[in-house]
Amino acid sequence: MDHQNSSDRLQRQMFNISSKGITCEECKNPITELPFEPTERKDGGYGKLYCYECNKKRMKDRGLKENFGGGNRY
Repeated sequence: MDHQNSSDRLQRQMFNISSKGITCEECKNPITELPFEPTERKDGGYGKLYCYECNKKRMKDRGLKENFGGGNRY
């Protein structure tokens, strides 16, 4: 069975959000790109958004969730 290597993966579409003036919740640096287009809330904000580096660190700090994705619980 052939396995795809990382160079065969499709690149995720990135949205340029530099004109929105959004900063990272953690490091306060400007966020210029996100893999999704943020939706403005009724209060005019976008909620808590993190830059690539801070989000990567947050995911690493969270670790793996127990029983993530279902699986055998018995």
